[in-house]
Amino acid sequence: MRNAVLKGFIFVILSFLLFACAKKEAYKKELETQSYKVVIISEKPPFVGINRWKIYVYDKNGNPVTDAKLKINGYMPPMPGMPEMSFDYPVEKVKDHYESDINLNMGGTWQIIVFIEKDGKVEKAKFGFNL
Repeated sequence: MRNAVLKGFIFVILSFLLFACAKKEAYKKELETQSYKVVIISEKPPFVGINRWKIYVYDKNGNPVTDAKLKINGYMPPMPGMPEMSFDYPVEKVKDHYESDINLNMGGTWQIIVFIEKDGKVEKAKFGFNL
């Protein structure tokens, strides 16, 4: 009986440690276009500085799209005493997804556009957030 309790206790502790060490998504954004579903995942919520985003693109049947060309644009509208800002961020293909370093260089309202180009057709997935 004592041995069973000890094994149960060890199992609970190990389960807790595995759960605590598991990598979790801190930020996830899902977007839809006419032909695609775009999923953006980051280990941290958006913050001022360089954010590493993983971008997954799926067709309407849920199949991964790995042969598209992606571009990301970050835009901040003008504010009093400050002109508008617009930045294009390069996107690289990594196995079954894409990755990009998004430099959000200041707090404020950011508008993000993900351009997906495939077979000569370009579609846009848009979203915004405040830092």
